[in-house]
Amino acid sequence: MHPTEPLTLEGHTLKRDASGTVLSGHVDGVELYYRTDASRELADGAEPFLCAMLVPAMAQGRDIVIPDGLAASRELLDNIDRLQDIYAVWYPAFKKVDIRVDIRPGEPPAVERGRGLLFSGGLDACHSLQKYGASVDTLIYVRGIDMQLDEDELYRQCLESNLEIAEAYGKRLVAIESNVRFFIRKVSRSDIGWGVAQGCGLGSLANVLGMPVTYISSSAAYDDLGPTGSHPLTDPLCSSDRVRIEHIGCESRRHEKLLEVARDDFLLQRIRVCWQDQGLNCGKCEKCLRFRMALTLAGLRSRNFEPLTDFAELDLAPINSPTHYVDWEDNLRLARAMGNASACRELGRRLRRYRERQLLKQIDELWLGGTIRRLKRKASG
Repeated sequence: MHPTEPLTLEGHTLKRDASGTVLSGHVDGVELYYRTDASRELADGAEPFLCAMLVPAMAQGRDIVIPDGLAASRELLDNIDRLQDIYAVWYPAFKKVDIRVDIRPGEPPAVERGRGLLFSGGLDACHSLQKYGASVDTLIYVRGIDMQLDEDELYRQCLESNLEIAEAYGKRLVAIESNVRFFIRKVSRSDIGWGVAQGCGLGSLANVLGMPVTYISSSAAYDDLGPTGSHPLTDPLCSSDRVRIEHIGCESRRHEKLLEVARDDFLLQRIRVCWQDQGLNCGKCEKCLRFRMALTLAGLRSRNFEPLTDFAELDLAPINSPTHYVDWEDNLRLARAMGNASACRELGRRLRRYRERQLLKQIDELWLGGTIRRLKRKASG
C-alpha cells in the first residue's frame, strides 16, 4: 500500500448478543475492537474510530476516510482540527490530514449512561476518586491499557480489587476490553508509544461508552506539563456533542496525591502502579521503585509494596528521560518535606547525574558534531 493512501475504516460492525456487546472495524487489515458485557450498550458512530485513527494518520500523513453511513458530530470534527494544530506543533513529524466522514445532526447527551472516571486503580485515579467522587457515579476499568490482553489471571485480580473500591465508594464499575493501545501502535508503523497516543486512545474509549461526562486523571502538575499524550489542553478535544471529556488533577503533585490518598487506608492498600504484567506490582520496575520510595519517605505501608530499605535498589530504575526526572524530583520534594537528609543526598546525586549526562549530550551535538554519540554506537556494535 502506498503510504499516502488514506487510512480507511472497513468492516464496521456492532453486535450484541448473550456473550456481550462488540463494536469493531478494520484499518489497513488491523482490527480495532471494543467489547463489554451484554447489559451495556456501546455508542455506534464514527467518533471512537476517528479518535483511534488520528495519531497513525498524522504520523504517516494519510487522510482518514470513514465509509458512508457512519457519521460523526460536527463538534468532534471541529475539536479534532484544533487537536491537529497542537499535535503538529508538539510533534513536528506529524502532518495535518483531511477527514472524510458524514456529519450527523447534533444529539443531546444520554444522561442515563452516567458520569464516568477512567479508573486503573493507580495513584492518579485513586486521588481523583477521592477528591472528585461526588461528580462520578461510574468507574471505568479498561482491559488492554495497563496490561496485555492475554493476562487473564492478572486481569481478574485487578478487576476484583477495583470492584472492591467501587463498592466501598458507592459507585458502579463498568469493565470494557479494547485493543486500541495496540491498534494505534501497529497501524502507525512506527515506535509511537502510549505516551503520545494516550489521550486519543482514552478519548476513543470515552466516546464508545457514550457517557455524558468522562474524567481522565492527570499524572503531572500544572508546572510540569509539556507535550504529552494525555494533557488538559488536548484531552477535551476528543469531546463530541454526546460526550464531554475533562482532564482533572493537575493541581496536585504526585507526593501530594499520595499523602491525600493515604487518609483512606482502604484505598492505599489497593493501589496498583505497575505495568510489567508480573503480578499486581512487580516491586522492581521504575514506577514500583519510585512509589516504594515515596511510601517509605512518607512513613506509609501498603500491602502491595515492600518498604525500600536500600538505596542500591534504585540502580534498577535509572533516570533516563525528562519524565523520569520530573517524577523523581517529586520524590526529592517529599524527602525534603520529611526532613530525610540521606534520601535528599541520594536523590540529589541521581538527579544531578542525569543533568550532567544531558549537558554532555548538548556539548557533543553543539561543539563536537555528535562525535561521542557515533563512537558509542560503534562501540556497542
